[in-house]
Amino acid sequence: MSLWWARRENLDKDQVALIEDLPLGEHHVVLGPPGSGKTNVLLRRAQYVRSQGLPNVLVLSFTRSLTEFIKTGCFDSQGREIFPQSCVSTLESWIRGLYTQHGESLPAAKATLSEWKRSLATEALGFAPKAKLPRYDALFIDEAQDLLSEEVELLSRWGNTLFLVGDIRQKIYNKSSGIDAIGALVRPPNILSLSFHYRLAPEVCRMADRILVPQGGQSLESTCQYNGPRPGRIGIHGPLSKGDTIAAIVHSLRDQMRAYADLIAQGDLLGVIVARKEDREFVFSQLENDSELAGKSQIVRAREASDDDHDPALGKDTPICILTVQGCKGLEFRAVHWPFCEELHYHYDSEHYYTVVTRAKTSLDLYYVNQLPQKLALAYAPPVQKLW
Repeated sequence: MSLWWARRENLDKDQVALIEDLPLGEHHVVLGPPGSGKTNVLLRRAQYVRSQGLPNVLVLSFTRSLTEFIKTGCFDSQGREIFPQSCVSTLESWIRGLYTQHGESLPAAKATLSEWKRSLATEALGFAPKAKLPRYDALFIDEAQDLLSEEVELLSRWGNTLFLVGDIRQKIYNKSSGIDAIGALVRPPNILSLSFHYRLAPEVCRMADRILVPQGGQSLESTCQYNGPRPGRIGIHGPLSKGDTIAAIVHSLRDQMRAYADLIAQGDLLGVIVARKEDREFVFSQLENDSELAGKSQIVRAREASDDDHDPALGKDTPICILTVQGCKGLEFRAVHWPFCEELHYHYDSEHYYTVVTRAKTSLDLYYVNQLPQKLALAYAPPVQKLW
């Protein structure tokens, strides 16, 4: 059972309305903060549309890790599949499939991921006029704030209707340009929002609100409906050597594996988020060397794995997930550790920091080797101490 997959009676009235009350033949965009149930609404809406005689639907996400996470919501509490896992895919995998179906070769490699994604979508635009396959009844897209305009156009050519969810404050791909394209495609009143969120402890909300100004005047703290373990906590650790950082993380993870054992048994995860892939591999090797944590962690990759890669599914057997900032997109963790958080700080903007911070439900620990990045330092409120 997945903790994020809520039964109908556990949804609020706004979430239910987005799932069941919207017209079937129109495009819709749903915006909302972290933990507001956007992905839950996305999958439930796809399930609802299929029940209305429109079975040809597809749910698309950005990363392989998020796709696997969404697939955990395809089952009810008894383990029965209530939405086909085969109808959930990454956006890149789906576009690659268009090339295969039309007997075309993929574009040549590009210098950057954004250039590659743009080339992939642009060349695929030519397939629609000669397609032998029918258009989808509906396409459902998570993390829509990071779409490229070419991807939005491609989606609109293949889906009779689009249902997109996202949060502009979690836009972590700087070259993405899909927001304007989405705005041209979907107009009010079909741009809707979710205000309340249920995942983030108030302490995490306050730090996130100091990183990015809330849209529409509603802060995360003011719309917080958190009902998890209390109190939430944020810890800042440093300056620490890399060795001391790992030792601190190991000690904390041991405690959290015990403290959150019941929640982990239900599907909760613990996250270690890093800037570099090499740091991801380093952290994994160090955790595997610990007798208590060995076999409990996994590397979670953001993009498609090769045929030789067989990452374990997200779940209770390997609840400690080690991943990059890009790989954490759309995921959630009971506790987050962010070692070496100053690395690549000149590449990060406020949306990156906001996204990482809001992956934590209850506990967030940041570790730095030399100096805490200014954006994080300004957002962190240390515990009140007597000054004299």
